[in-house]
Amino acid sequence: MSGRPARHGTIPRYLFDSRIGLHLHRQLKASGTGGGRLWAHQARSLEMLGRGENVVVSTGTASGKSLIFRSLAFHKTLLNPRSRALVFYPLKALAADQLVGWRQMARELDLDDRYVGRIDGSVPVKEREDVLARSRVVVMTPDVCHAWVMSRLSLPVVQHFVWSLSTLVMDEAHTLEGVFGSNFAFLVRRLVAARNYLIGEDEPLQLVAATATIREPGEHLSLLTGGVFSVVDHEDDGAPQHERLIAHVEALPGEETAVARALHEGVLAEPGVGGFITFVDSRKGVEGLASARETAIEEDPAKLVDAADILPYRAGYASEDRARIERRLQDGTLRGVVSTSALELGIDIPHLRVGFNIAIPDSRKAYRQRLGRVGRAAPGAFVIIAPRDAFTRYGTSFREYHDMSVESSYLYLDNRFMQFAHGRCLADELESISAPPKTPARIAWPAGFRDMHSAARPGGNRPPEFDAIAALGGDSPQYGYPLRNVGETNFQIKTHANGDAIGEVSQQQALRECYPGATYLHLTRAYEVTAWHASTFDSFIRVKGTSPFRRTQPRIATWINAGITPADIQQGHFAQNQNGFLAECAMQVTQRVEGYVDSRSGKVWAYKELQQRNPNMKPRMRNFRTTGILLCVTGDVFKRGQVKRLFADRLVEVFVREFSIAPRDISGAASKVSVRSLEGGGLRGDCIAVYDETYGSLRLTERLYLHFEEILDRLKAAIRDGSDGKLDPAAVESVSKAVSGFVAAQPVEPVSANTPSDLMSVFVEGSRVCYQQAGQMAVEVEVVQPTMMEDGLMYQIAVPSRPGQRPSKRWVSGNYIEPSADAGSWSYGLWDPLTEQYVDEEHADGF
Repeated sequence: MSGRPARHGTIPRYLFDSRIGLHLHRQLKASGTGGGRLWAHQARSLEMLGRGENVVVSTGTASGKSLIFRSLAFHKTLLNPRSRALVFYPLKALAADQLVGWRQMARELDLDDRYVGRIDGSVPVKEREDVLARSRVVVMTPDVCHAWVMSRLSLPVVQHFVWSLSTLVMDEAHTLEGVFGSNFAFLVRRLVAARNYLIGEDEPLQLVAATATIREPGEHLSLLTGGVFSVVDHEDDGAPQHERLIAHVEALPGEETAVARALHEGVLAEPGVGGFITFVDSRKGVEGLASARETAIEEDPAKLVDAADILPYRAGYASEDRARIERRLQDGTLRGVVSTSALELGIDIPHLRVGFNIAIPDSRKAYRQRLGRVGRAAPGAFVIIAPRDAFTRYGTSFREYHDMSVESSYLYLDNRFMQFAHGRCLADELESISAPPKTPARIAWPAGFRDMHSAARPGGNRPPEFDAIAALGGDSPQYGYPLRNVGETNFQIKTHANGDAIGEVSQQQALRECYPGATYLHLTRAYEVTAWHASTFDSFIRVKGTSPFRRTQPRIATWINAGITPADIQQGHFAQNQNGFLAECAMQVTQRVEGYVDSRSGKVWAYKELQQRNPNMKPRMRNFRTTGILLCVTGDVFKRGQVKRLFADRLVEVFVREFSIAPRDISGAASKVSVRSLEGGGLRGDCIAVYDETYGSLRLTERLYLHFEEILDRLKAAIRDGSDGKLDPAAVESVSKAVSGFVAAQPVEPVSANTPSDLMSVFVEGSRVCYQQAGQMAVEVEVVQPTMMEDGLMYQIAVPSRPGQRPSKRWVSGNYIEPSADAGSWSYGLWDPLTEQYVDEEHADGF
């Protein structure tokens, strides 16, 4: 990438009403460039902000976006003694790094360090109220605002802070997408609702957002916040750029880590080169690569952090470990760091000259951000370490990939479970400030939220399907509903029950990283997972130290129960012909870890075997409702199971790469797919499923339905030369021909003529099903009999007891009973609720 010169603009006149205008003029003139003028995009952004507009600044990395919102925040708080600014950073590391810049500017303005405060998860609770009371600008993560600020609105100091807010800044706004961004969209509306009640609606909160990598930034920020934004984008970018070398270094499949280690040693051997950063898109990969060079260092993590040349960095570390790594990065004593996306954002470490990336980043947004971490103060280099076909396997080239625009960000605010969680939070917050309980007006609430808020309020008519979500929230919904997942338990990682947590994972992550018997890596040390402890109030995973060479891989089985009835099809997305169908529909997904593979020996360990020696070695299961795509192709195309599985895997790969969706958010299945239609249901051998991994769905797979033929064309281009080596191009061509004839189907009548309307489809007696206890892990039970009571369909179930004891029986609502993980252990039957007798389907016409 070649460099470019700077373009300049004048400092807006209104900033001279405070100390900011003169300060900027002096600082810029002393820098020797621009003659005391701002870069062009800085000047334009500050002009807009001076007119009271909401502004999103979408210019390149290292383009001085922070100077824009810092200047505005200091200007407004200096002019108005009651004014406060809240600055959101998505990660603790970024907040800590940016606090340094905020306080440096405060000192230059002869302001006390306390003028700018920071509150995130690493700041003790007892210090937070003091920060809100004394600081005029507060740097904060959205997570702590949601969990701590919004849960303490009854406190006078918190109310005063919210009342005095005049400016809300959202840095690295491109991260506010997916689950995190969709939850944030509700948080910012709840914050505005509380402020509007406390201060009145005639003084709007000014919103400022900054990002280097976002497409259609105005539209995204409008959906995110409900506000209207002016946009300053790359066309206005006046910042200079240093030259950067960008390269693709080939590595044999499976040898990427070895190549990275060799490159690390090369950089360390050259003291004058500067520091380096290596990105790996898995926590295990980060720990494994960083630990390779530090085996000679004592196992004490504290000594490791202080002595190593290379250290790992990722989410889930204790705050003190994270802070020590960050300090060494900033002062230059740490030569290299291996990181997940946790260091991808706008952390300014000028001495980083070289960047490495194992494989292609998950998204082009991530690629641009990671590229921007190096060469900020001088020319630099960025190297992707990947096999030769790393780009061609997605139907593109390195040059095409580099030149592509960044992707659209995705938000989905119609997730009903997410809406219920925030409705519950809003109800709690309105009560704490003595506001009317009804949904606040003049706020752009998503469609359906008002009804969900009414259901979530005390005394509301809550549908039974939300009972488990309600239990997770308990009496502290802001704590019970983290911003980074939906409707799932979070587990702490501990070495013993009363010890401090060394990490934290969601239920989704735990199923893949912390299953019983797994090797969990933390600060290069290896731990073995010995037990899960799951309850409503205390969920943790117990680990113990193990061999540094022990590695495991989970064996996960997946069952899909999908429907293509009118009630299941999403927005009429159903197309078909004589060759099959394509549908976006509702699904219930069951994932179960059934054992693991020892990576060194290749031995497969099944929990059925391990449980005989250790009862804690149990299968762990995740049940969730979502949406996804069903592709059915009749004939010979999918008759060979391996072809179907390879096609599903490659389809998911190309899809997530094309739309830059995080791989953890999408999964596929080529077997154990059961499809329910008006004519009946059962396992289908001619179907594959691609589904959202999020509880309640973000409808990410809608894009696959809408662009299915385009994705197939990309897949055909990727394997046309046979470089894939596994998936037969003829099979993809056959699927393409079948799909090309699909046409949108006419609406299907909601009731089948062959199914009497007074009969019900229920689980037959003896079925092994899943009982989802409120707020706890699901358990497998046996259906004894169904019945009808005032509350509707009920099942008598047999719940397993301790070995040697008879199962206990109880009656539970049919809303809590779902198909179990083993599709062969349950079945449906037609049942007459009047006679409470099962009816043979062949005789059903007589009723």
